[in-house]
Amino acid sequence: MRAVWTFWSAPYRAHYHRLWHSEKHHILAWILSLGTASQHYEDTWLFTDSPGAELLIDRLGLPFRHVIRSLDRLDPARHDRDWWVLGKLATYAVQTAAFVHLDNDVFLWRALPAAVAEAPLLAQNPETFFFEDQSLYRLDPFLAEIARAHGWLPREWRWYAARRGNEALCCGIIGGYRTDFIRHYASRATEVIRHRRNQPVWPTLGVRDNILVEQYFLAACVEYHRNHPASPFAGIAPACLFPSSAQAFDPAGATRAGYTHLIGDAKNNPDIAGRLERRVSTDYPEAYARCLAHLANRPS
Repeated sequence: MRAVWTFWSAPYRAHYHRLWHSEKHHILAWILSLGTASQHYEDTWLFTDSPGAELLIDRLGLPFRHVIRSLDRLDPARHDRDWWVLGKLATYAVQTAAFVHLDNDVFLWRALPAAVAEAPLLAQNPETFFFEDQSLYRLDPFLAEIARAHGWLPREWRWYAARRGNEALCCGIIGGYRTDFIRHYASRATEVIRHRRNQPVWPTLGVRDNILVEQYFLAACVEYHRNHPASPFAGIAPACLFPSSAQAFDPAGATRAGYTHLIGDAKNNPDIAGRLERRVSTDYPEAYARCLAHLANRPS
């Protein structure tokens, strides 16, 4: 199984660098994510753009086996850089062999269990949410604006939302061997963002609901095709590393699984940042030294 990462540098530079404690710690996470996962999955792939490749490959020398600059096609002048998920969806859509895609804030201390690694579809964990809670999955305002503007949604999304589906699939890791299903999902999710009828909607929302498009819609695709026996994807069910969000972020459970995901505010936590730096400096001293040299030589 190949291990795959995505780095579309445009949204990172524009907005999402602020999520990290510092640029140093963003780089250290890349070193540790690749370093840990490559101990279990030697066939490593980076899908990025030219500035991303310049940073991670040319300057930092990260030893990905394959580097694909396919995200140069995502022109930030034409594609909204707030939609960071476009880069990941583009990567999912071109996979042709069993894979696991990892966010760069995910560290695999152990190989995935066989039941997950060998599944047609894998994900980190299911996420159940309540419609009254608009802090994470803002589904109702999203649907209301789509309806008001006569926007477009795929049949899977419309079917699942009509049944008040309230589960998503966390994509800290995502993959599997049914790349045809993953390609179908990724292409439809991309179309939600790019569809001409939806363009008037996005400014009215105030935020870009990336996780609705990536994680909610993935669950919608699974459930729709599971409930339509004639679908070519009818037999596909996800295998999750954790059975729930609570267990995914329980320190003891994550330790047992050999899995760390620096989700949300964890990226900016000073204590975690210090632990990340100590780990990389100890386990990957040459890469750590290249990181410090790059930071010291950046233009002021």
